[in-house]
Amino acid sequence: MAESAALTAVINQAVQIGANLIVETGSRLYRLKEDIEWIESKMRHFKSCLKDAESKQGGSYEVANLINEMRDLALDIEDILDTYLPEIESHKGKGPFRFVKHAACILCYGATANTFAWKIERIKRRAQDIEATRERCRINLDTDGGNADMDVWDRRKKFLVAPESIFVGRKDTLQEVKEKLRSSDLDCKMICIVGDAGVGKTTAGKNIYKEMKNEFTSSALVYVSNEPRVPELLLEIAKLVGLEKEKMEENLEANLCSLLNEKRCLIFLDDIWKNETWDELKNVIPINSRNCSRIIITSRYTHVGRYIGGESSLIELKLLDQEKSWELFSESMNSSLENMSERFPPIELEDIAKKIVKRCGGLPLAIVVAVGLLRQRRRNKHAWNEVLDILSTSSENNCSKILSLSYKDLPHDLRPLFLYFGLFPEDEEIVVFDLAKAWLAEKLIRDDGNRNPDEIAAAKLEMLSDRNLIQVSKRDLDGRVIRCRIHDLLHVFCIEMAEENNFFCTSHNIHSNSFSMLRRLTIDNTSQYSFSNSKTPKLRTLLCFSKSGEERSLIPNEIGNLSSLTCLKLRGKFQKIPSTIRNLKKLVTLDIGKASFYCDLPRTILRMKHLKHLLIGGGLFESNKCTKLNVGNEVCLPNIETLSNVSGTILKARSLQELSNLRELGLYGTNDEHLNVISGKTPISEKLHKLRLSVSQKFKRLNLSHYDHLTKLTLIVNFIPSLTPDIIEFPPNLIYLSLARMVFIEDPMKVLKELPRLEILSLLYNEYRKPITFDFSGENSFPELQVLSIISDYVEIPELIVDQIGMPKLYKFECFQKDCNVPQRLREIMLVESSSIEEW
Repeated sequence: MAESAALTAVINQAVQIGANLIVETGSRLYRLKEDIEWIESKMRHFKSCLKDAESKQGGSYEVANLINEMRDLALDIEDILDTYLPEIESHKGKGPFRFVKHAACILCYGATANTFAWKIERIKRRAQDIEATRERCRINLDTDGGNADMDVWDRRKKFLVAPESIFVGRKDTLQEVKEKLRSSDLDCKMICIVGDAGVGKTTAGKNIYKEMKNEFTSSALVYVSNEPRVPELLLEIAKLVGLEKEKMEENLEANLCSLLNEKRCLIFLDDIWKNETWDELKNVIPINSRNCSRIIITSRYTHVGRYIGGESSLIELKLLDQEKSWELFSESMNSSLENMSERFPPIELEDIAKKIVKRCGGLPLAIVVAVGLLRQRRRNKHAWNEVLDILSTSSENNCSKILSLSYKDLPHDLRPLFLYFGLFPEDEEIVVFDLAKAWLAEKLIRDDGNRNPDEIAAAKLEMLSDRNLIQVSKRDLDGRVIRCRIHDLLHVFCIEMAEENNFFCTSHNIHSNSFSMLRRLTIDNTSQYSFSNSKTPKLRTLLCFSKSGEERSLIPNEIGNLSSLTCLKLRGKFQKIPSTIRNLKKLVTLDIGKASFYCDLPRTILRMKHLKHLLIGGGLFESNKCTKLNVGNEVCLPNIETLSNVSGTILKARSLQELSNLRELGLYGTNDEHLNVISGKTPISEKLHKLRLSVSQKFKRLNLSHYDHLTKLTLIVNFIPSLTPDIIEFPPNLIYLSLARMVFIEDPMKVLKELPRLEILSLLYNEYRKPITFDFSGENSFPELQVLSIISDYVEIPELIVDQIGMPKLYKFECFQKDCNVPQRLREIMLVESSSIEEW
């Protein structure tokens, strides 16, 4: 809800400001510190009474109005903090007289500080009125409120995630489909799975696809959705089936069609809504191929499936009967138990559970969401009867009841994070790395400098996954969620709840009367909107997912007028980013990692001093126009924490020394000068915990031994003589190491096996100049290693030497080459399908 988001953001902002305000009693800033502490305390107080207030608002206008007043107060406080604190900060200097730079600033500082204090006094009077209303309505406090941030993802925890193979009541149908697809009958080239939303079409299709894809030369799975971008779909298919890069960049459709006619492919097109979408796709995806290629399609509309594949292709999934519904419920419940011998649900709760399952109406989505809801409840009759009573009295349909109840049962910190998924396009596969940076910009998760924000974000996502409200599509080797999506019914629910609570607007539900209060907006074409600060003075987040096809969207110069904007994400094709972006003084996150531009990027981006997270897609920047001091070439990002996929031609070696707040760096085109600076006597940043270096020239030397906080390292190097200490010194606390595209001439394990804290080792697409072995054996060899991944395309991996002593904690081995000579100990824990390996 909007009130949850507002209170959470203000609390996190107050905590962060308070931590930075180290002042002495009697100083000019001491009163400011007291006000900040009051804000944090009062917002936590209000947040702790939300749960009881929401339970009582149904029959009371006064309680409903109370919740709205708390939300409005929090939003007004956020505006005050964002407006006045940067001005106060700007008057501070450094050294013993740091609070005032010079005499001329004293008057400015005093006026700003007094205005801030006056605004807070008015806020305090409003808070007193709200508190009086709370007491009059007998709203109780929740003593556990406000502590959700203590949940941090534990990289050592093996999550109990229900496997996707839980798919009951359809086994005969699935077997029939698989037999059809394996048939040599050329009339059976396509299967169209149809049925209502939430009935399990995607789960069925993925089950079939995953089991059968290794029987084909190539395979591709893409999500189509209601408003597809067909050129992007074709490009994604091209990448998955192995079309050469040059052929993707020119005459994509013709080249892809030719390849699909040559290869025996399995193509899965999930969630097609319209006949017109298939009309565009069928010109490229051959349906009369004689090489036994097969196509799997899902659609909620029978007439679409019939149009695409004819009557004989249809496989209709219907609602589950009570017996199969109970089977799905039981298997889903039991799959989450840490103690597999424990029976769940217990006998005393079975009757209640069966009544809840009956209320789900045989819809698999409603059943698994109900499972996620009940997992979080106490295991007693009172707690489960509460759920049953609500489902029994609600006037909503079965699925809506479950979704609404599951949302209301979420902790308040999780609600805005869940609604945030509605800002993304339907069926979008969301990259968690990007999502976390948006949450940070909005202060929905807190960065206190001690805990990795990525781990906090991962913990939140696991909570949503445990409740079956999001679908995990890819995990990293350490089990962390790196890509996820949301079911389209839940996506619609998020949009409806967001509109009801004024949390965000989309291009489909934006109204002129909501402009003045609008804080988040997601659109599909920047050319259609006039960005005026007078119309949207409070806009904090703008997401644009351009779907203009070959035509590039125009970003108007007026975007620089959005003075409150903290997060800007662009995806798709655009003409250019206007230089007025430099006017966005409060911008924290700029995500253009999946955007392409006809014109080079403005260099002003590299001098946005408040920017903390910059995600680039490898685009070029404008040439230097400053001929005198060459200032235009310099990067001035004093607050930057994340630099993703930046070129070494832009980020010069000397600029690295100025990035003292950097936590995550992804640098390609790395040269000797960069390596020398990184290897200097002092780290480029004491806070650096994640580093990805791509080196195209001969690798000479890299010393990371003084990077105490660096735990995740990826090296992509064309040639490295060896991994001996005179070439590379690894960080002392390294946990995750990925070595990619290297050419080895000797065994690197001689050095790697001595890394004391290494838990995950990934070797990706490396080459071997002569026959070598990888020796993992011996006492004290890889003492903490838990996951080993060796992935190669056409190169045979070296012989692996393993005993029972080395790698004592290893529990997962990943290898693509099924026929490689793998020792028995590794074969017992071997996966032949990759957990996704992604760094950014």
